[in-house]
Amino acid sequence: MEDLVSDNLISHFAVDLPAKVVEQAQRSIELIFALREKPSYIAHYQDQLNARGIKDPGNKSIMMSYDFHVDENQNLKLIEINTNAAFLVLGHQMYASKNHPLPVPDFSLAEIGASIREEMKLQGKTVRDDLKIAIIDENPSEQRLYIEFLVYQELFKSFGWNCHIEDFREVFENFDPEFIYNRHTDFFLDEERDKLLREKFLNRDVCFSPNPFEYFLLADKQRMIDWGQPGFLESHGLQGEDLALLRQTVPLAYDICPDKGPEIWANRKKLFFKPKNAFGSKQSYRGASISRRTFEEMMGQDMIAQEYVPAPEITYTTPEGPQAFKYDLRCYAYQGRLQLIIARLYQGQVTNLRTPYGGFATVLVK
Repeated sequence: MEDLVSDNLISHFAVDLPAKVVEQAQRSIELIFALREKPSYIAHYQDQLNARGIKDPGNKSIMMSYDFHVDENQNLKLIEINTNAAFLVLGHQMYASKNHPLPVPDFSLAEIGASIREEMKLQGKTVRDDLKIAIIDENPSEQRLYIEFLVYQELFKSFGWNCHIEDFREVFENFDPEFIYNRHTDFFLDEERDKLLREKFLNRDVCFSPNPFEYFLLADKQRMIDWGQPGFLESHGLQGEDLALLRQTVPLAYDICPDKGPEIWANRKKLFFKPKNAFGSKQSYRGASISRRTFEEMMGQDMIAQEYVPAPEITYTTPEGPQAFKYDLRCYAYQGRLQLIIARLYQGQVTNLRTPYGGFATVLVK
C-alpha cells in the first residue's frame, strides 16, 4: 500500500476551524442543492439540456464536493463545485488514523452505501444484496489516487457487493454493472470514445453517479456566472437571509469574450482565470501574474474570469523551520447533506498535492 501513496499526499498538520464556518458550509450546501431542485431552475436550463441531449436520469451524484476559501471575516467563498471529487473515503480514514474527531460527527462510511442505495431507488431500480458496481476512470491503475479506488472496492465488498475497477473503455466488455461510480473526467460524455457510456446513461441501463445532468446543473462553471447575474437567484425564490448568504458565498464570475476583453484585462489583478470544464488546476491563472500573450490566447477558449478570493494562510513549524501554507476547504456532500470537511495545504499559486509537508489535512472544529 505504501507504494501507492504518493509523497506529500497527506499532511500531518491540522487546520483549526471555527464552528460557525462548518455551520455556514452546511447552510450554503443546503441552499445550493435546494436551488438545483427547484422546477423553475431546471426549466430555465431545459433548452440547453435538450441541445446537449442530456436527460434527467432521476438520481443525483454521490461523493460531490464544494470547495471554499475562508476570507478575512471568517466567511466562506465558493471556489468551485466538483461532481467527481477525490479523497472522501481516504479522508475519513485519515481522521481515524490521527484519532481526530470528525467535523460532522454522525457521518460514517455506511452512509456512502446508503447514498448508493438511494441513487438506485431514485432511478426506480431494485437494490439487490449483491449489487454489481463498477468504479471507472481512464487507466485507473495509473491514476495518482488509484489507492482510493482500491479502498472503495474493499468498502463496497464489505457491503456484500460485487465491485470491479475498470477502464471506462472496457467496463462493459469485462462486467455487467448495475451502478457505476464514475470518476471519468469527460463530464458530459461527449467524446466519441464515450459513446457506449453515454448510451447506457441516457437509456438508464446503468445508474451513473456522478453523471452529466448533475454536472450541468451544479458543477459546470457557467452556473457560477449565472448565479451572480442580477435577479437570477431572486427569480427562483431566494430572499432574505438565504439570498444574502448565497450572494456573500458565491464570488462574481464572468465569461471571457473579446467584447469584454479590455475591461477584464484592466481588472485582471482582481480576477482568477480558469477553464469552464476542466478539473484540478489545469490552465488556471491568477490575474495579477498573467501575461498579455496568455490573456490574448484565452480569448478563443472556453474560460471564465472569477473574482479572486485569496486563500487563507497559516504558519506551521516544519523540520526546516516555520513555513507559511495556504489552504482551502473541501466539503463533501450528498444532496444537501454535508458529510466531511478536509483541508488542502499547499504553497504556490494553486493546490498541487506536491508541497513538502502539505497535502490533505484534517480540520479541528473549535
